[in-house]
Amino acid sequence: MKLPIFKQKKVTADREPYVSYEDGMLSIDCRMCTGTSSLGSAECVKCVSGNISENGLPARLIMRKERDIEHSEDTVSVLTEISRIGSLAKTASSVKLPYKCGSCLSSLPKNAKDIWDSFPEPRFDIMRLEAERSRPDREECEECLWKTIGFIDQVDAMFADLRKRAAKTAFRLTEV
Repeated sequence: MKLPIFKQKKVTADREPYVSYEDGMLSIDCRMCTGTSSLGSAECVKCVSGNISENGLPARLIMRKERDIEHSEDTVSVLTEISRIGSLAKTASSVKLPYKCGSCLSSLPKNAKDIWDSFPEPRFDIMRLEAERSRPDREECEECLWKTIGFIDQVDAMFADLRKRAAKTAFRLTEV
């Protein structure tokens, strides 16, 4: 007698939320997510901003966990800006380099990935200093190095603007 073979389901630690986008409303069902599902968590913010990048600018954002929470227009605005930064970092981190450049610590893809991985507090000053200290051996290395430094400066400026806008928004929300 032959016994049936049972396939085991692959169990993953983190489950992706169910996302729908309709008529300007982004709805994220976080009940299956093993994370905190709170915009106080960097991973949650990265997930939500990634969904904004994939689906488009929402007029409304609703997140569901134990209860439904609709986030304000100001919150959506901040998350949209974070999604722009994340999209830029994702694009830059996927730039293909020649094989000989794959281990370069000053490459654009490595620094872009590091910036996004260290969200919400990337250390732009340290990244910039490390890039400036590197010694390019070839002409193309110097060009790549300047692109990397320019990218770090651009994203640093985007984060600074975002922090200012978020601070103003928080002040308006708490001012009575």
